Amino acid sequence: MTSPSSDHDIKMGNKFGREIEFREGSPIQLLRYSEKTENEKFGQILLNPKALDIIKEINEPLAIISVVGSYRHGKSWFANVLHGHHDGFALDAKVEGCTRGIYMWSPPFKLISKQHDGIDDPSQDENWATKLFILCLVISSTFVYNINGIFGRDDIGKLHLMTDLSKFIQEPENGDFLPRLVILLRDFILESSTCFKDYFLEQMKKINAEATMGIKKFFYDFDVYGLSPPGCKKKMLQHMEEAKTNELDEEFVEEVVNAVESIYSQLPLKYIGSSTMQGISFVKFLENVIERMNSSETLTLLSITSEYESIIQFVAQEAIKESIDRYEKSMSTLRNEEEKLQMHWKEFDKMHLKYKSEINKLFFEKIIGSPAQLSNFVKQLNGEISKSEKRFIEENSKELTTFNKKIAKKSWARHIKIKLDKNDLFRYKEESQEAWKLFESYCNELMIKSPEADEIIALFKNRYMAAVDYNKQLGKINAELTKTIQEEEDKKSQLIICMNEERLRSKIETLKKEREEYERNANNKILELQANIE
Repeated sequence: MTSPSSDHDIKMGNKFGREIEFREGSPIQLLRYSEKTENEKFGQILLNPKALDIIKEINEPLAIISVVGSYRHGKSWFANVLHGHHDGFALDAKVEGCTRGIYMWSPPFKLISKQHDGIDDPSQDENWATKLFILCLVISSTFVYNINGIFGRDDIGKLHLMTDLSKFIQEPENGDFLPRLVILLRDFILESSTCFKDYFLEQMKKINAEATMGIKKFFYDFDVYGLSPPGCKKKMLQHMEEAKTNELDEEFVEEVVNAVESIYSQLPLKYIGSSTMQGISFVKFLENVIERMNSSETLTLLSITSEYESIIQFVAQEAIKESIDRYEKSMSTLRNEEEKLQMHWKEFDKMHLKYKSEINKLFFEKIIGSPAQLSNFVKQLNGEISKSEKRFIEENSKELTTFNKKIAKKSWARHIKIKLDKNDLFRYKEESQEAWKLFESYCNELMIKSPEADEIIALFKNRYMAAVDYNKQLGKINAELTKTIQEEEDKKSQLIICMNEERLRSKIETLKKEREEYERNANNKILELQANIE
């Protein structure tokens, strides 16, 4: 958990209670606006790396709630209530707003994320306020707009931007990228037989008919909740973070609980096309949008399609890098105490398959995009894993050769070389068979069985045959022994072929299992995408 900084370093714990779950934690600033300096033409939006690091750790689909809207109408308090608190996000009874920029709750909890304040603060830069409004629309999955219940032209704030969002945002061809819209009508005191949604649209139409049409066009389904006054004295209103729920008007409390429960019960996830966003993809998306906004004093057109493509590629490359690092780290644990990789090939293939299966599962959980893009990313991953596996295969083969050759040399010196040094090479079949059996028995007992081991034994058999041929020419060895040795050599050659075939069969079986694992993960991912589309 990361603690908040500056004015937000306070102990939180004034529970709201009722049916709203209390969330441990406190606010931390996600981003802020820096006024222009002598060296800058205009102000810049600055992200807090500490907050981004918190979000990056989220490996589950994200739902992001933004609370925005009218100046000094209790957005911070409602954001606190979403977390089961009266306190948390700073409240202030002064004329100036106290929450500047965007703050988020830390640590994040399942299916909830960002809140912020100050969209319509009259003291702030207008370009910044517009950017902040559009930014919250783009990054949120639920957009809560807080407005005075009895509102007029001066109360609708940035809702007038709804007239034509295409001036600010270039929509993707497929998929709905805008958040679910929730309107909060605060201090609503009128009696009405119609629903709050109808009242809101009727009043909006009188103030700004084009914005009303824009809301209907871009948000085909949205909710409006009326919240009556809290029913407490002015002094308590100025310090709502210290309020007790039972001191508030019961009708107001019930309306708040109903609004919060409704928001959570219909909480949509944040999507990139048909893929859900997780921590890394959301941070990349946020960074890209901020970079685009910082490139101009006024808000430039945001191409959601371009941003999505950039994120999809970024997430894939990060997932590939993480997968390769994890695979190599896991394979490296197979080295012995002497930091040498020397193991039986069946065990090698088994562990390779195990580790690759583990990273494939994680890889499919992380990557996003269309089925065609996913297939391409998997090919990239398999290509990189093959390169890495090849290096481990070469290392294992080299160490097996070194290890087994050391044993063969020792056996040769003990059972064969001693005879050669005495010029007492075996004259009879029984002597030859016994010596070679001792040599092979020693090797088979201590060597790691593998094609490398067989090749080494074959190498020493060739040396032995060279000695036999030499002594045959000198007439020191009989024909029966030569024939026997040759027969044994033919059998050994056949055995080497069998060992190589066994290694090949093991590799084919491993590839078959890898293919089955891929098809299983790919099918699950496609089913997930289809469910998201629905």
